[in-house]
Amino acid sequence: MAAEIHSRPQSSRPVLLNKIEGHSDSVNAAVLIPKEDGVITVSEDRTIRVWLKRDSGQYWPSIYHTVSSPCSCMSYHHDSRRIFIGQDNGAVVEFLISEDFNKMNHVKTYPAHQNRVSDLIFSLESQWVISTGHDKSISWMSTQSGSMLGRHSFGSWASCLQYDNDTQHAFVGDYSGQITLLKLEEQTCSVITTLKGHAGSVSALYWDPVQRWLFSGASDHSVIMWDIGGRQGLTSISMVTGKRLNTQNVMETYAISFFQAPQWLDSDSCQKCAQPFFWNIKQMWDSKTLGLRQHHCRKCGKAICGKCSSKRSTYPIMGFEFQVRVCDDCYDTIKEEDRTPLATFHEGKHNIAHMDMDPSRGLMVTCGSDRVVKVTHTFVLVF
Repeated sequence: MAAEIHSRPQSSRPVLLNKIEGHSDSVNAAVLIPKEDGVITVSEDRTIRVWLKRDSGQYWPSIYHTVSSPCSCMSYHHDSRRIFIGQDNGAVVEFLISEDFNKMNHVKTYPAHQNRVSDLIFSLESQWVISTGHDKSISWMSTQSGSMLGRHSFGSWASCLQYDNDTQHAFVGDYSGQITLLKLEEQTCSVITTLKGHAGSVSALYWDPVQRWLFSGASDHSVIMWDIGGRQGLTSISMVTGKRLNTQNVMETYAISFFQAPQWLDSDSCQKCAQPFFWNIKQMWDSKTLGLRQHHCRKCGKAICGKCSSKRSTYPIMGFEFQVRVCDDCYDTIKEEDRTPLATFHEGKHNIAHMDMDPSRGLMVTCGSDRVVKVTHTFVLVF
């Protein structure tokens, strides 16, 4: 079922400790059990498994439970030992795990969505289970009564979710690349704002309730850190930095910079050479020229044409670890030391669909479409 690779870390780089195998289809989520040598996994093979580390150093399943539909996501609350499973048929199923992690009892089934559940969160403070789905909606249900409290629809598939317990605000990423901030109430909700910065579908969100930062990752190979409110409430939001990602099977660690990425400026003509963009019909007619396509410099944010932004450069201090478009003037101001990478890259050696970390123990678990779960010892950054 599982192979022990290393008994203890050998270096500061991520070290593979165990490899857990046994699922017959993609593993969609895996979480480390706090204060226990255990891992919980859910899979497309319709199983929920609790793996405990034995004296041999290998992980063996202490719970093997089959449900009616493929498992797409989960939320585990360790103090109450309650686990919520999102399914492909749109239902959310709640179980209670025994203290010895050898038994799991069904509690409730919530009719959350009409299609696959993409993400879910259990809030003990609110006594809600909040979920998003491929039916383009977010729903929140009472875990006391099991009834639906509210639902809100979007224009695209809702792909990922984060929730602030103190203020009852939800962040929902969708396939259009937008992130919607909502205030959830008992029977209704209100849309606070929509965050726009990604050019591809948002695949992951992480909310830091202490710093009030929201991190978003998308299929456009970028990670954006949003300063929610600037410590002035949840109505003031700025995009602090964008960071380029690489491929799905590479783990990356970033040193966060505090150089704010510029807002992209709007203009009807190039802000360098004054040539009209293709929608500026009047200037095109007056100057008898064809309109140009608009681009933006990642360093200054100005609207520029392709001729005035022919060069590419990295600029890690603003989050760009890979080459991006910059205007010719900004390119000349970037020094060689400004191109020093702030990210480190580590080969995951499998397609990573989900990961979970326990910083107190320096452990990380990853899983993916190759049906393998890996437990890794990794270094922890302290900010």
